[in-house]
Amino acid sequence: MIEFLILPFIACLILTGITVYFGIHVIKREIIFIDIALAQIAALGSSVALVIQETFSHQHIHHAENGGVRTPEYALSLFFILLAAMVFTILKNRKIKVPLEAFIGITFAVATTGAVIILDKGAGGDTHIHAMLAGSILWVTLHQVMRLLIVVFVVGLFHFIFRKKFKALTDSYHNPQEKLTNPKLWDFLFYFTFGFVIIEAVNIAGIILVFAFLIIPASISSLFFTTWTKRFFTGLFIGAAVTFCGLYLSWVMDIASSPAIILFLSISLFLGLIIQGIKMVLNKKKKLPEVNTK
Repeated sequence: MIEFLILPFIACLILTGITVYFGIHVIKREIIFIDIALAQIAALGSSVALVIQETFSHQHIHHAENGGVRTPEYALSLFFILLAAMVFTILKNRKIKVPLEAFIGITFAVATTGAVIILDKGAGGDTHIHAMLAGSILWVTLHQVMRLLIVVFVVGLFHFIFRKKFKALTDSYHNPQEKLTNPKLWDFLFYFTFGFVIIEAVNIAGIILVFAFLIIPASISSLFFTTWTKRFFTGLFIGAAVTFCGLYLSWVMDIASSPAIILFLSISLFLGLIIQGIKMVLNKKKKLPEVNTK
């Protein structure tokens, strides 16, 4: 069991670390669906490249060969992410009355529709759609884990070096009065580096699990802490714990691993809400003035 699950567990740990960090940004910015939109845009680019290759080579191309990433698919996914980062940066404008979250939702719907239509024209379209949504975390290879680790290290190092810039941009995201140097540039770099990670993450874990890793641990940590450091390490601990439980349940009961991990993520969020509710009730009772019964 350990030999079979060790690589999926390590991959999930790496994913948790970077997605918790980006999740804190996303929750503070209130652009919850940016992850799933960027993931779908990357998948759209990969789908276009896949169908083009099959059309000109006249043979079926397996999505999972060569470690799950082919150069044309990766290049086109990265190009689509670059375009999306530029568009989202431009749409964050006070003169545009429609909230950015609405454009993000529209982008996700359009990209999903486009990917389904394109993949439907290629061989094995249903297989590609399933891989796009659910991923194949149990069958992750050492090559994929190393690729993911390198990408996460590079992006993480970049964000650590310029952490003050990204933190200031997120903390003042809804404050138009805040004066920042080159906010559009740093906003673009945030979306692009986020999308860069998403391409690798989706190839391994699928869109749904990556979205769960992004939102749920960061949401739980935000229930109890306000500082970035405490939120990050709390989310990392939760992600590691639920990954272990989900993979173990998947092994014991012979069920799909991604739904099992998401199940435990949901349970942890539910428990977090209960604990936070109990704390609020207890704090409210402490603040009530004592009644004089004399």
